[in-house]
Amino acid sequence: MIKKIFHFICFVAAGLGWSALLIFIYKIGFAYFYHLDILSAKTYKTFSIFWNSGGVLKSKDLLLIFLLFLYVPLCFFGWYRFYYFKFMTLITKPLNWLVNLGSDKYQVKDVNIKNLKVEEKKTIEQIVQERLDQEKKKNEKVSSDDAGDFRKKIIEKINEGKK
Repeated sequence: MIKKIFHFICFVAAGLGWSALLIFIYKIGFAYFYHLDILSAKTYKTFSIFWNSGGVLKSKDLLLIFLLFLYVPLCFFGWYRFYYFKFMTLITKPLNWLVNLGSDKYQVKDVNIKNLKVEEKKTIEQIVQERLDQEKKKNEKVSSDDAGDFRKKIIEKINEGKK
């Protein structure tokens, strides 16, 4: 029951807040473009006198009437949108920005987990055997090199040349 009351209070607060904001926007817009105060009764008396005296509507006047009638649908649409709007994200966004302001350069960038290689656990005997195999391969390369034979041949030719 309390939850329903809280939702109703939020619904009414969102509607009243949006309606007040929309009236403020309308007041500024009509004052700037039409030089009218839409919240005064004098403006609507002027409209009534104009209409009753057989005034002709121009395109600018039709737009004015359209905007006046558009207030109610805009009010309901905004009321609905504000009710489902997440206000806490709006409030906490600047706070999160301030908190993370200096820490961006010290944070680790995203890690792509797909490319991480997970190796099997090896026993000590396997590791020792792999190292021994690597050492054997290195020794085979050194002995298989013709560098030692090449030096011997050069020394023999030098000795032959001296004789």
